[in-house]
Amino acid sequence: MSGPGTMNGPRATGAPLVEFDDLKLEIETFDGTLRVLDGVTFSLGARETLGIVGETGCGKSVTARSLLRLLPMPPARFAGGAIRFEGEDLTKVRERRLRRIRGQRIALIPQDPMTYLNPVLSVGRQLTDVVAARQKARPPGQRLGRAGRRRRAAELLAQVQLPHPERQLEAYPHELSGGMRQRVLIAMALAGEPALLVADEPTTALDVTIQGQVLRLIHELVERLGLAVLLISHDLGVVAKVCRRIVVMYAGTIVEDAPTAALLARPLHPYTQGLLKAIPKLHGDSGRLPGIPGAIPNLLDPPSGCRFRPRCPLATEICAREKPPVVEAEPGHRVACHRYPGPPVEADFEVPR
Repeated sequence: MSGPGTMNGPRATGAPLVEFDDLKLEIETFDGTLRVLDGVTFSLGARETLGIVGETGCGKSVTARSLLRLLPMPPARFAGGAIRFEGEDLTKVRERRLRRIRGQRIALIPQDPMTYLNPVLSVGRQLTDVVAARQKARPPGQRLGRAGRRRRAAELLAQVQLPHPERQLEAYPHELSGGMRQRVLIAMALAGEPALLVADEPTTALDVTIQGQVLRLIHELVERLGLAVLLISHDLGVVAKVCRRIVVMYAGTIVEDAPTAALLARPLHPYTQGLLKAIPKLHGDSGRLPGIPGAIPNLLDPPSGCRFRPRCPLATEICAREKPPVVEAEPGHRVACHRYPGPPVEADFEVPR
């Protein structure tokens, strides 16, 4: 995976924790086959924080759920490639083995806490049940009893900075604010002491102030516990606060992969440039923001060549004929565009009337 033509970024010492290697995913529908992921390739090192960004429908959440094999199969199926976690190809392991990895080695923070918390059970009951499930992987003599599970649940709530953790164990989800419920979900994710935390738009249902608190908490947990984090978001600002590296997705493909500072200061792909130009600025021109014309293509019949071609102001004939190769345009900065290698080119998007 480390040879030319791949989208790997800077890694921790040793083998990557996670490797997506030319992953292709398809979903059968009544209308035909959706080519949802087309050659997704990137890696994530231990203790590394990586963000995946893009418009709604670009394949961010599907990529995360493919890692955990949470998509129903069928109708979904892997059409090629591999997902290696700690060297093991998760596309080929049996369900029983996957159940030992989910929650133990890889944990998920979902985006809507009210959907994932049972409204008729107390926080303590739900959290101790998760702790008990995680204890099953341990030898019988090392498993916690009822009192030990309750103490562990309170410790987890304290770890995510929920005030008065013992009292919160008796609370029901409707008695907690959105930010407090999200902290409970993070505590559940930490119960198995995972190596990788997958956060699927964890701040979407929260207001701006609470978003900042949750993002700071995730950052602190990464520093304190040495976790690797895969953060899914449509908000570049959210990802920039937490992640050291960003992968930009478009229509099931990765178009750019770079360290956060480099990508924000010097975006190379026309799609990334369009996303950044659409972010409101506090200072400068107060006119209408430029927008990327068109919409994400129908993946039942995706465009030939580059999938971004129908919306790209820089598209040429070769963009329709050939899928763009992945090149390292700058050290650690990889981009899938026919205009590279070569000097950076800035796309000029239209301003809506």
